[in-house]
Amino acid sequence: MSWIDFSEFQVIPSIRRLGDLEIALNSDAQVILLTEAHIANLQELVKLVHAKDKKALVNLELLGGFGKDHVGMKLLKNYYHVDGVMSTDSGKLGMAKQCGLVTFQRFFLHDSRSFETALKIIECSRVDGAELLPAIMALDCYQTLTAVAKIPLLAGGFIRDREMMEKIKRCGFKGLTVSDKSLWYSNF
Repeated sequence: MSWIDFSEFQVIPSIRRLGDLEIALNSDAQVILLTEAHIANLQELVKLVHAKDKKALVNLELLGGFGKDHVGMKLLKNYYHVDGVMSTDSGKLGMAKQCGLVTFQRFFLHDSRSFETALKIIECSRVDGAELLPAIMALDCYQTLTAVAKIPLLAGGFIRDREMMEKIKRCGFKGLTVSDKSLWYSNF
């Protein structure tokens, strides 16, 4: 995954309101997660992101009006020019990877079973990175995760202040996804 420099901690803005895209485009972020995109606006949004020399990710579960099959993944890559995808679905991520998209698997850590499943998948994963949610649980599980992870780990969800961002960075995560636009500037 050469286009994200994980030697530096990455703050990845998650765009939930299109009106906030301009703020993210003017931030130091290398990557922007287009959380609330749909097929009618995706091509234009990706053009805006690329015009600022940034990379565009989409969340497959939240991408409106989109068929999430092999043809759809080819469309994301070749027609919409998306750089990468996030999803909880390993099968969809496998199709996306075959089409040349960078892939991040999302894991919701809501109980011990979900954590055990995440560990098993991360240990043998072929994705380019993983996002663990919510961030407070990701922090608690980080040491165990790094014992098996060979991919960059991101934290996300319920990140409300710079103190939490600093904890995530100090813990060793390679980055985070955050929707609070006041946190999109990485100088913390």
